[in-house]
Order: sequence, then C-alpha cells, then structure tokens
Amino acid sequence: MDYRRQRVADEIKRIIGEIFIKDLPPKNSTLVTVTNVKITSDLREAKIYLSIFNKDVDLRQEAFREIRKKTSFIRGLLGNRIELRYVPKLLFFKDDTLDYVDNIERLIHLIHREDES
Repeated sequence: MDYRRQRVADEIKRIIGEIFIKDLPPKNSTLVTVTNVKITSDLREAKIYLSIFNKDVDLRQEAFREIRKKTSFIRGLLGNRIELRYVPKLLFFKDDTLDYVDNIERLIHLIHREDES
C-alpha cells in the first residue's frame, strides 16, 4: 500500500474509533474496536474491520447489526472530520481473530486438563 493510502486508512481508523467512543457509545457493556482499515487505491471504498467484545454472542451480533444499520450516519460523521474530496463508502466486517485465539486457548487448556487426568 502506498504512503498516502496508508495515511488515509490510519486516519479513518482513528476517526471511526472516536465515533464509536463519543457518538455511538457502547450498549450492554459491548466494546467495539477498529482493528484494521483497507482502502481502495482510488480512496472511494474503505473496508473497516471491527472486533466486538462481549461475552454474550447474541449481544455481539446485535451490536454488529446496529453498526451496519448506522453506516450512512457513521459515514456522515467521518465526512465532517476528514479532509478528502470524496468520503469513502464504508463496508464493515467482523474481525473474528480474537474469537479464534480464544477458542484455540480453550482447546489447549482442555488438552492439558486431559493430560493431567
């Protein structure tokens, strides 16, 4: 990724993170973190990867649905805070990396418990 695209992606990541803290505060103890932003070479589309923290899977899914419903609102807030000719179209994706790591750790713990028995 070239330098300008990386700078824009980093700025979008920072601003979207602020939006989730200030403008869309977490509900039900659900924490939303922007883990990555990938932007097209023409800066017209940004893929936003989110990690949603809550022990309740249903609440995580509900939070993700709410974020997707508010995409145009989030895009409008982004447009007010970033200096670009065009505000990129936002596409939100779940970043399940932490769930995967948690599952692997749980399996390793289970294997060690079976070895002790």
